[in-house]
Amino acid sequence: MSHIFAFLKPSHPRFWLFAPFIVLTLLALTYLAIWQFLVGQIRDGLRDNGVAWQQIHASGFPARLTLDLQKPSWQGDGMAWQSDDMSMTLMPFNQEHAIVDFPAPHNIVYGEQAFRLNHQGHMASFVADFGGLVRSSMDIQKPRLSGRIGDRSANIVAANIDLQMRRQADEPARYDVSVTTQDLIYNDHQTIGRLTGMFDVALNLVTASHIDELIGERIAIDKLNLTRGQLTLAGRGTIVLAANGYIEGKLDLNFINLEALLDVLEEFGLSKPRDRKKILFFGGLGTALSGDTQDRINLPLQFRKGRTYLGDIRLASAPRWRP
Repeated sequence: MSHIFAFLKPSHPRFWLFAPFIVLTLLALTYLAIWQFLVGQIRDGLRDNGVAWQQIHASGFPARLTLDLQKPSWQGDGMAWQSDDMSMTLMPFNQEHAIVDFPAPHNIVYGEQAFRLNHQGHMASFVADFGGLVRSSMDIQKPRLSGRIGDRSANIVAANIDLQMRRQADEPARYDVSVTTQDLIYNDHQTIGRLTGMFDVALNLVTASHIDELIGERIAIDKLNLTRGQLTLAGRGTIVLAANGYIEGKLDLNFINLEALLDVLEEFGLSKPRDRKKILFFGGLGTALSGDTQDRINLPLQFRKGRTYLGDIRLASAPRWRP
């Protein structure tokens, strides 16, 4: 045995021949210990934040750290999420950045409402620090959200949804959100087409565990662009989730083709067909007095006291944000 340990003496003639291999072995064992430690830290962090699973498996050593979760779930106050599979990948020395792959559908319960989100691919990227989420991006291919809102069924499908979030530097409790959708269809026939929006929202809008916590939340719409058939629309404004269950606020709209806008408003129940002639008359009169052309019109869309107004014309009920 002594002749084996003799190689470890620097004075031995063969020590420097084997020294690099000894050093590499020690470094590899140290790196493995750190990698295993990080696996434990991340697993504990997931548990501390309410994430549960049936099985978890770590892989990717040494280049990366991937956790595969079977039957992951999360339970909060008034909200729950569950899926069949999920994988999270991090670089061992960059735990602030995670890539998450959701290959299976999502089952979501919010209050008394249950929803299911099917898709053909859902990838997400998250960057966090000690203050929480810094930014995230999400891409969902061919999503279909189905469920019930109150006593009505709701189905939303799209070719693609791209979502970006970034924490504001001056207001850490608020985020800039960008959403782009392709071929968005509500309840199988109400087509929105292409929709692009940039919003300023509170983090509470994403993390609230009960719907009543959202009362009074303000959503600043910095940019809203919609293209649907003959309608091209751009808007900006602010809406509030009012205590009466309706949306309140105002959007300043700049659009082409008033009749195409009325088609959309009627399709989504914000206007009645019987009011079309009156709206077209006052809309045309308003554009003539303001100097606008019939091709491009500027009008405010207002939501107040449970009603929708286009300019000064009273339309149907305002959209509800909760049953």
